[in-house]
Amino acid sequence: MNLLDYPRWPLLARESILNVPIDIRSTRVNVEGKVIDYGSDIDSVVITGMGGSGVVGDIVNDLCWFWDCRVPIIVSKNMRLPRRLSRPLVLAISYSGNTVETIMSAEEALSRGYPVIGITTGGKLSAILSSKGVPVILIPKASAPRYGLPSLLYPTLIVLERFGVVSVTNELERGIVGMEKALRAVDEASKLAKELVNSIPVIWVPESRRGVGIRFKNDLNENAKYFSIVSVIPEGAHNDIAAITTSQAGLRHVVISGSNDFESKYLDAVVDVISSFGVKPLIVRLDGSTPLESEMYGVTFLGIATLALAHLLNVEPVSTLPINKLKEELDRRGLFTV
Repeated sequence: MNLLDYPRWPLLARESILNVPIDIRSTRVNVEGKVIDYGSDIDSVVITGMGGSGVVGDIVNDLCWFWDCRVPIIVSKNMRLPRRLSRPLVLAISYSGNTVETIMSAEEALSRGYPVIGITTGGKLSAILSSKGVPVILIPKASAPRYGLPSLLYPTLIVLERFGVVSVTNELERGIVGMEKALRAVDEASKLAKELVNSIPVIWVPESRRGVGIRFKNDLNENAKYFSIVSVIPEGAHNDIAAITTSQAGLRHVVISGSNDFESKYLDAVVDVISSFGVKPLIVRLDGSTPLESEMYGVTFLGIATLALAHLLNVEPVSTLPINKLKEELDRRGLFTV
């Protein structure tokens, strides 16, 4: 099985943070007559991005259930920003730099006078922002956006620290330890993959690990070309769990939980109820002593499992033909002006 860029993840994480300018808060730009001062106080952070880039916002949201994040994190996966914003910092994350939804959101943010920082390998996003004097953090390249996750996440964490949102310095290396642990658990990930063959995975995950569940679903979609379902607890315990009483043919339930998650006892109760109806879920424990370590263990381990599943199914994991065709179709219809 080809692990693609996963063995490089620890190195990608370390390399990418070196590209964050130390003096980024001293930036002042004039856009359309508006002076944008990056040293001003902020009251929220908007993380805008799609797909493998957009999941960075989901992971940061997870971490803020455990960390003392000073301001709300708003995840925007759309062509526009939320309307009611006051003094946000906008992080425009696009691995390719050509994600039109992210470019449109970044341009809207600048037109509103918000400080924007781009995180990308280049492309149109880099060109547009750089031409306006807006900071752009360039990151190392990988085989595809989803395989470059540490390159996108780690600069984001550094930026959040520079803006006083959260203190992450002591956590960064623990996140890399989580990746390294997962890379030593390839055989276990392959066993999980075998359990998922010829099934539709139903992923049960606590709210504080929503990002891990979403990332797992996305990797199943893109790597293994599998449909899957994410049920977030406790909300899913008020609706999704009712479907356990019907036929479970073709479904395979996977429960994701961290040992120190505050929803652990609640999730254990959900597992017991599911099991009482004759459904035996697979349990994935997030190994780690800190929030970032267990989060990165989870996304790495589960990502490797989806590569193993693609290998078992003889599916080529990197290509995403329908996504490419959709982009071409949207461009043909003139829906985006970027």
